[in-house]
Amino acid sequence: MKQYIKQFILLIATLSGFLPGNAQDSLSYYLEQAALNNPGVKAKYLEYSAGLEKVPQASSLPDPELQFGYFIKPMQLLMGNQVADIRLMQMFPWFGVLKAAKDEASKMAVSKFESFRDAKDELYFNVKSSYYKVYRTIYEIGIAKKNIDILKSLEQIVLIKFSTGGAGSSSGNSGSMPAGSNNSSQGSSGTTGGSTTKQSMGSGSESSSANKPAIASSGSGIGGSMGGGSKNDMVNLLRVQIEIHELENRIALLQDQLTTDKLSFNRYLNRVPSSEVFTGDSLTEVLVPSDILTLADSLVNHPMVKIYEAESEANAAKLAMVTRMGYPMVGLGLNYSIIQKRDGVPPMMNGNDMIMPMISMTLPIYRKKYKAMRHEAEFMRDAATVSAENVTNNLRVNFQETMQNLNDAGRRVELYTEQALLADKSVQLLITSFSASGTDFEEVLRMEQQLLDYQFKKVEAVVDKNTAISRLIYLTGN
Repeated sequence: MKQYIKQFILLIATLSGFLPGNAQDSLSYYLEQAALNNPGVKAKYLEYSAGLEKVPQASSLPDPELQFGYFIKPMQLLMGNQVADIRLMQMFPWFGVLKAAKDEASKMAVSKFESFRDAKDELYFNVKSSYYKVYRTIYEIGIAKKNIDILKSLEQIVLIKFSTGGAGSSSGNSGSMPAGSNNSSQGSSGTTGGSTTKQSMGSGSESSSANKPAIASSGSGIGGSMGGGSKNDMVNLLRVQIEIHELENRIALLQDQLTTDKLSFNRYLNRVPSSEVFTGDSLTEVLVPSDILTLADSLVNHPMVKIYEAESEANAAKLAMVTRMGYPMVGLGLNYSIIQKRDGVPPMMNGNDMIMPMISMTLPIYRKKYKAMRHEAEFMRDAATVSAENVTNNLRVNFQETMQNLNDAGRRVELYTEQALLADKSVQLLITSFSASGTDFEEVLRMEQQLLDYQFKKVEAVVDKNTAISRLIYLTGN
């Protein structure tokens, strides 16, 4: 078992030569760990090792047959008394049977190897796809927390307007309340112009938890200044708090989704389900292979195609083997008789043991079974050939569909990147306008929701693009 595991590790190291050697690259590290630890890939490799062991079995001669007979009462012969008889016989299949059997076993071992290679390639694709899902969920949580920060800042502006009855917006403002501000005391002394503060994924979490007391305390602010604030300001405050609560609920849903995504990812590495998954600060778009248009020619190198091709060749060898099995088997052997001396027999031959060369031959007269074996091998050979054609056709369709998804994802990345930038600028301008004039609050919320949607769609497009490229690599067997 240990020997097989060592061979497995060496083979993985050879087959994984395209992986970067930099251990800091978390995805490359996870791919290597998955290749070494995934039980499914290990099982396929052990099946391949078992297939290799069948080659010497198939190419070996049948075991020789040894017979020994002992006469309880010696048999009286002219040359003495025969007390025992020893016979050794070795059967030899017809010429070419052993070679054809070896070829069949070798091709079946190749089929097992291609099955192992397909399991490894599929594992790499699954690890990449699952890794991108984990990243997407983590990034969506960060986006939601950033937008909560913006809504918190907007809530502070609305709260100031409500508590001051709208007077704070006209008292010496040079522009607007900074969108990233969470300090409600800034409303009493005026606000300064600025743009929406950008938070990191980590700081977004701290800001969200730190601002919960502000929401709770806003109730006392409402009660203490009902005479100063307008109904519109109160409605606006409730609207923004509704949006905050919806985002908080979405974050809770994403946290549950993240737990599921990590569980799905860790199964491929055969490690503890709750193990942490490190995705880095940002997900880099995978570069599209420069020879993307010629990759379709590599579909015939896919392991699934190679599996059926190897099975077809194995059955062709089996056909040659069973054809020759219909011819006689020849046996060569020796018969050794042990003779005791007997009184009254001339001494010249008395008591001399006998050695008799022997030859035997099988008579394959029942031809139906050999005919059926040939037909079986022919059908299996043809079935494997058409299966290879069918797999190739399916791969071409999957390749084209993946190319379509890749092109679509690329367009969506460009679209939502630009749309998110424009929506972000619009949100900043609308917040500035609202903090100054108190109008267009509904437009502020609508544009904030649009910005959130574009940000989610952008990260989804990046993940879809990377997944499509990974699938192209898997389909082409590279």
